[in-house]
Amino acid sequence: MTDYDAGFDSIPPPPRPVEYTDADASGWWLSVIGGIALVVLGVWLLTNIFESVTVLAWLIGISLIVAGVVEILALHSIREVAAAAWISGGLLVAAGIVVLVWPDATLWAIAVVAGIGLVLAGLLRIVVAFADRDQPDMPWQLGLGGLTVALGAIVLAWPDQTLVVLAVLLGIRAIGSGLVAIGVGWQMRRFAG
Repeated sequence: MTDYDAGFDSIPPPPRPVEYTDADASGWWLSVIGGIALVVLGVWLLTNIFESVTVLAWLIGISLIVAGVVEILALHSIREVAAAAWISGGLLVAAGIVVLVWPDATLWAIAVVAGIGLVLAGLLRIVVAFADRDQPDMPWQLGLGGLTVALGAIVLAWPDQTLVVLAVLLGIRAIGSGLVAIGVGWQMRRFAG
């Protein structure tokens, strides 16, 4: 053995991927498809910032609903966080529905509804992450919850500039949530057998 080979004995192996051994993995593909849809919506929001208010309201409403559904699909079968996933996803879906059924609302109203939905969903995700500290993906869940709260707070702080701010922030959150959902779905695919 050379000195060069001996140096590799002290390198620890890479971390194991997140495992959901007790989760129902049969619907893994729904999480992946929902994640892809969120990424596409996020990219669209980021590249079409100055579209009409009505189109933006529809996109924001749809992206909030898709984000809520993906949140439920990605986490509902994990026993420890199932109830929180339903509540968090339900809050996002409800905020999206309010935005869709109130298309004539001012940008300020859309920003307030979307901001409150994001803050509540993010806080719930943070609580769930701390409650289930033993999960290997706890830092990711905590980070996504913190990002969601921060995005909601920014939207609430500047509701008058919501057209650009909301499109950018929701686009970023949609892409982040989509990538997490794709990762969770792909990880659960291993257990689908």
